[in-house]
Amino acid sequence: MRKSSEHNREKLRAVIADDSDHVRQGLVRLLAAFARLELAGEAEDGLEALAAIERLDPDLVILDMRMPGMTGLEVLRALSPERPGRVIIVLSAMADEGCKEACIQSGAHHFFDKITEFGKFIELLKTL
Repeated sequence: MRKSSEHNREKLRAVIADDSDHVRQGLVRLLAAFARLELAGEAEDGLEALAAIERLDPDLVILDMRMPGMTGLEVLRALSPERPGRVIIVLSAMADEGCKEACIQSGAHHFFDKITEFGKFIELLKTL
């Protein structure tokens, strides 16, 4: 039997990686507001992020740029070849064009400045 309505679609599993507890917990609360999104895991640094993404195989990755261990860009470059259907979003306070371009070229689908583009990030979550 085919699932025909939006309400019956499976949830998208997300991994959040940010070294700030405050930011990470805020993102956890934000994801809880979306019925189709569920938290699969969290990471405090780049090495944990890479391990969590590889182990949990999430549909959505929300990745900080500056983290200990590995940067978000290093995590992007270390991921296995792109998994169809996975959306990778980089949220960063380091939002210069060079950094954004490097992340997009390394596999990120979206890049948002945490301070000036957070509303755009929320709007994107609504479309997932």
